[in-house]
Amino acid sequence: MNKLRDSLPFLAILSGVIFSLYLLSLIPDHLYYSGDGGLKALLAQQIANGEIRFDLNLKVSSWVQSVWNSGLYPFEAPFSYKINNLYYITFPFTFPLVTAPFYAIFGYRGFYIIPLVSTWIIWVDFYRLCLILKLNRIISLVGLIIIIFASPLTMYSAMYWEHTLAVCLAFTGLVSVIYHQKNYLNKIPMIWSGIFIGLAVWFRPEFLALIAVLLIMVIASYVLKFESIKLVQFHRAIFLASLILTVIGFFACNKIIYDHPLGAHAFQVVENFSIQERLLKSYKFFHNLRENLSRYFPILHFAIAIIFTGIFRANLRLKSEIKQIILISGLYMLFVPILIPSDGGKQWGPRFLLFLVPLITIIAISNLEKIWKIKRFFIRYIIIGLLTVFFGLGLNINIVKGIEKVYQKDKQENLQVLQFLNQDNNQYVAVANQYVGQIFPSAFAEKVFFLTKEQKDISQLAVALYQQEESKFIYICPVYDDCFSRNPLPDQIEVTNNRRRLTIQLKQLQENRRFKIKEANIIRG
Repeated sequence: MNKLRDSLPFLAILSGVIFSLYLLSLIPDHLYYSGDGGLKALLAQQIANGEIRFDLNLKVSSWVQSVWNSGLYPFEAPFSYKINNLYYITFPFTFPLVTAPFYAIFGYRGFYIIPLVSTWIIWVDFYRLCLILKLNRIISLVGLIIIIFASPLTMYSAMYWEHTLAVCLAFTGLVSVIYHQKNYLNKIPMIWSGIFIGLAVWFRPEFLALIAVLLIMVIASYVLKFESIKLVQFHRAIFLASLILTVIGFFACNKIIYDHPLGAHAFQVVENFSIQERLLKSYKFFHNLRENLSRYFPILHFAIAIIFTGIFRANLRLKSEIKQIILISGLYMLFVPILIPSDGGKQWGPRFLLFLVPLITIIAISNLEKIWKIKRFFIRYIIIGLLTVFFGLGLNINIVKGIEKVYQKDKQENLQVLQFLNQDNNQYVAVANQYVGQIFPSAFAEKVFFLTKEQKDISQLAVALYQQEESKFIYICPVYDDCFSRNPLPDQIEVTNNRRRLTIQLKQLQENRRFKIKEANIIRG
């Protein structure tokens, strides 16, 4: 019986592994949940092919490059920036760099190895933290079931996104720091803790908020002698040095590559910086993030209740480590909105706050053993009932609705367009919105994309193609652009080029719920 009980947490992790692999099986080849993934995939493919450079160097002829430079490049801000006449994607170069070898070996599915394994490691680290805090196996099992099946974190395990890797690095480092509080070790573990937490910044810039939180806590506990927030007990200087040097390394690489220590991310947050505007945006982001966290991770409400009962009930006092985790979570929540360029865009739950998921979960289960010992007025059953309700809400929104909205919604429509692009012989593709090019990056191997947001852009492209003795191109309009219904292109567009009159005739080839595909014929008339 004891062996079975001891094995339950591992069975929960195994079930999570199987479930995350099931999520991966729902993803069609060469499609991505977010356009971010498509851009990163293009850079990763470039690196995998042996071209070790961090600007996006799509292989095209000189006339195409000239047309792109004149304003028809397929990507634009805030997803791509031109720096020193080179095109860079906004996102850190590190994630495409580390996933490129897996793509080279395993192809498209190789992109998902790091997000998957990172999620699994987070679950294992969460169980490690439960053991460090001396939570029994059943309570640890409850925590694992919550984090696996009732949080948005698992939904990111099968997305080509760097969030789970960054959370994994930061959480692994933090768990090691907490373990080190009561277990004196040599310097090496603390060095690695600082490096792991610092490396999270290399993949997600918002983890600079965590760096700031840890620096404040460590310095305050040393200078002001606040024992209650003394997160690092031993080798404090070693930990801080490894943490700071790792972050400085990130700044140095960015300065070399992008000519700015914050990388391309700086163009979203720092460019045209105004303190007043930044604070107003941060206030808005904070409320949006808080609402999203509450909606997609209902266990948050239970964790808040645990915090308040720990304050007002002497028999439910929280452990010092839990108090430190609460402080880290609260400060992180306050600092992140200052650093981010938006509240997340297309996402499942607040992706900028995924790091809080394991922390909130450990807070929520930290006092369950004490609560279970309360026998008066059926209090323990009422509280466990509330936990069950919040778990059910999280399960419903993240698993039941999540699978449908993240892994099923729009899949068929996107597949139809991808299949069309793979089968159609036209080499040149005009898109009304940059998201179209981001969704279908694999098509870039055979086709050349142009961003044509207005009718004049279509005319400009037609003239350039005519000069190259090309007579056709494909035009794709997505449902989220005005061209789909509100302001569609006319079936015939007249263009004058060097006193020669050109006519662009648009003929619809395919239409579904999300895309209209037309063929444009360039006729000299």
